[in-house]
Amino acid sequence: MPFFRPRLFDKVAKAAGPLAFIDESFQAPNQNSDSFYLITAAVIPKDKVLEVRKQLRILARGSSWHTTEAARSEKGRLQIQQLTSYLARNSKPVVVVIDQIPDSDRNAEAARAQAIRALLIELSQQHMYLTGTVVYEKRIPGYMQTHDEMIFKSIASGNSDASRLNVIGLSTKKEPLLWAPDIICWAFRQAYLGRNQNYFDELSKVASVIHLGHTEQKSTQSH
Repeated sequence: MPFFRPRLFDKVAKAAGPLAFIDESFQAPNQNSDSFYLITAAVIPKDKVLEVRKQLRILARGSSWHTTEAARSEKGRLQIQQLTSYLARNSKPVVVVIDQIPDSDRNAEAARAQAIRALLIELSQQHMYLTGTVVYEKRIPGYMQTHDEMIFKSIASGNSDASRLNVIGLSTKKEPLLWAPDIICWAFRQAYLGRNQNYFDELSKVASVIHLGHTEQKSTQSH
């Protein structure tokens, strides 16, 4: 089974040092006044990437995965525990948190831009080579995908260390390596909202968490 589409495989094969796979979770002001934005990276050493990909597929027992859906069953929650334990041993989780989004940022798009920029700077300065590779899942075509392209273009043309990172967008929900940040982000969200600390327990021992806003007690309401 191919790692990525051939063109993307070529880029990943040439990656220098660890690779980072990113995903997000948020509650926008137009959904709940108790808003926040989380963006997570699973940083994986290059020599472990293919093995981690293989093991994630085995542990997820299928060709697709979404942690929120898995958490609805006892079997799925057990799988999540196994997956978080595996990722705690085989990746470096990096989480950027915006604790409160201004009401004016109704759909949290400005928060997304701020969080992505902070995450990429953190990755470039602390966890990856300056020319390292970051992989994210593309959003739906239209405004959201265009906005993401503008965010990454702005970072690439800037003066921060993150400007030299190689950023790749994938239009798929079936890439196992993108399940890693989805799992980590979901686990962190459970702990962050005070729902269940256990899922993030092992990950917390190896994770870097950066808060960009004022920490407040969060409600457990969510979409």
